[in-house]
Amino acid sequence: MVSWGILGTAQIALDKVAPAILATPGARLAGLASRSGDKAAEWLEKMRQQSGQELADTKVYTSYAALLDDPAIDAVYIPLPNSLHCEWTIKAAQAKKHVLCEKPLACSAEEARLMIDTCRQAGVLLMEGFMYQFSPQYDRVRELLAQDRIGEPMLLKAAFSYILDNRNDIRYSRALGGGSLMDVGCYCIHGVRTLFGEEPISVSAYERHDEHIDTSYLGILAFPGGKMALIDASFSMTARQSIEIVGTKGVILIDQPFIADTKPTVLTIGPTLGFSDTSSFTKEVIPAASTYQLEIAAFSQAVAECKVLPIDPEDGYRNMRVIGAVAEAARTKRTVQLVGS
Repeated sequence: MVSWGILGTAQIALDKVAPAILATPGARLAGLASRSGDKAAEWLEKMRQQSGQELADTKVYTSYAALLDDPAIDAVYIPLPNSLHCEWTIKAAQAKKHVLCEKPLACSAEEARLMIDTCRQAGVLLMEGFMYQFSPQYDRVRELLAQDRIGEPMLLKAAFSYILDNRNDIRYSRALGGGSLMDVGCYCIHGVRTLFGEEPISVSAYERHDEHIDTSYLGILAFPGGKMALIDASFSMTARQSIEIVGTKGVILIDQPFIADTKPTVLTIGPTLGFSDTSSFTKEVIPAASTYQLEIAAFSQAVAECKVLPIDPEDGYRNMRVIGAVAEAARTKRTVQLVGS
């Protein structure tokens, strides 16, 4: 049984990750750390109501350090603001706790490198919380690509946006590592890298600002072999998410590539797009699955069985390198070359 602790009372922990821990065999919600006793009590009461469980064994800590000092805690989930990911991952590793850190892993590639190296030296596991990649729809997409259904993938288009009106939200704070690139753009970059299975060799990008924080990004990523990706991310445009994979013989459309844990997802596969009768397309419905629970289950199993994680923490470093390059390209209005690892 893996005993989990959560650092902070973030909404995503309440709505998604804590319920996933409670629903996962072999995992238990052992502790919650908050600098506010009132917030912790309120959080636990909401969790009791949502889960129908008493949570009598869930301990409340009045500091993050106190939770890390408890030998009863095996692993921690870190949903803190992006600017705190590096600090508390390192402190967790020094306390010999395994770490599931919310995306993006860090605020820079340099921070990610330090986090990964520290966890490796401490002998603890570290994984970035891109829960979407555990969705069973990606197993099917990989099968379709292996079957040559659309030929060689040459272009990927990834979009993720929504309206964020609350200017007091931490995602509007540069000091806390906010901005649309770090919030939703990181998904798009991670998605195209994962599907191509390669790293981009250069990037160009454009951004829109509001009150000193980026609210929208458009990025063009060049990959080896003439492959390309287009990403667009925003929290000032209407809610939408999609991935389009364009190959030499066909197209795959993913309607819920990133948030896909509450209803079935649909894959649309066809030889053309907009040039033939839609009857030539095939639609495949993938049953709904809790990507957060699949993520917690995979991490817990790796901890309990001393196994290698399904997602290499080095992937977090590589994603941060591309995020940094996109930000630099937009800032300098120049194409940024990416070389080496």
